[in-house]
Amino acid sequence: MIDPVNASFRQRPPWFGGHLQTVHDRVARPRYDLSTVGEQSQLLVEVSDGDRLVVQLHRVQGDGPVVALVHGLGGSAESDYIRATTFGLVRAGFTVGRIDLRGAGLSGEHSRGMYHAGRTEDLRAALSALARFGPVAPVGFSLGGNLVLKLLGEPLPEVPVVAGATVSAPLDLALGTQHLGRVSFGAYEWYLMVKMRRDATRPTSAVTAQERATIARTKTILDFDNAITSRRHGWRDAAEYYAVNSSLGFLPKIGTPTLVIHSMDDPMIPSEPYRAVRWDELPAITRLITPHGGHVGFHAKGERLPWYVGRIAQFLRDTAA
Repeated sequence: MIDPVNASFRQRPPWFGGHLQTVHDRVARPRYDLSTVGEQSQLLVEVSDGDRLVVQLHRVQGDGPVVALVHGLGGSAESDYIRATTFGLVRAGFTVGRIDLRGAGLSGEHSRGMYHAGRTEDLRAALSALARFGPVAPVGFSLGGNLVLKLLGEPLPEVPVVAGATVSAPLDLALGTQHLGRVSFGAYEWYLMVKMRRDATRPTSAVTAQERATIARTKTILDFDNAITSRRHGWRDAAEYYAVNSSLGFLPKIGTPTLVIHSMDDPMIPSEPYRAVRWDELPAITRLITPHGGHVGFHAKGERLPWYVGRIAQFLRDTAA
């Protein structure tokens, strides 16, 4: 194991420590008025089985790539971290597309299926739709980060991806699920399970009556992935789903410039996978790993927007302009 920390971050008082950084948005409730940023429109992107994704587009005139934001588990294009990043990147001159994954947010009204940590074919479709406005750069948060890293480690001949970035991505899905069940007496897992059940049983969902009853009984993410995610998508069980889709195995295959942002006090993501990676052997990946920042937190002293927004903007200017 090595110490991967290579960046500093000053926590904003009184939000000290991983837990407070993580829950900041739920307590402070920041507001970002997206009606003021960019020329706005909405794309409907067809994926498989007649399902469609909703992408909310904020267009500006600029030389940078079109940034596609990918939310995390239980999130949507309206999640605070997505709105904050949209606000900052559009103000910095980037066109931004906020993607609701299959079954989440507005896409829930146009799809019968559900997203998962490795459903990169949906992300490819969204990126291809955004590519009509210029080269694209996917940016994923939490589970959306796993999705982006997996995508970047796959062949990308048909999509003009010029860069990518992740914030607080789980690299090992199996270890991450175990960790969520242990940390903070399972409080974070309980919070995510509420959102997972909500999305999976929305009125448009294709789940059967029997599956709805099973979902109502699930207590943990592992239960849900064993009973629902894996079986609906062709895997034997959750263990196979995690093994096939964990981004850790895709990191050595990434050739696109990629920024990985993570905090070692993230209470929702175990630090061991980040310590196990030989980052110096991955030339396409730039890491900014800090001792503090929480999970998709990074609320910094002296900065209105989360610290990662400025770091992503600078990375895209430096590598993909």
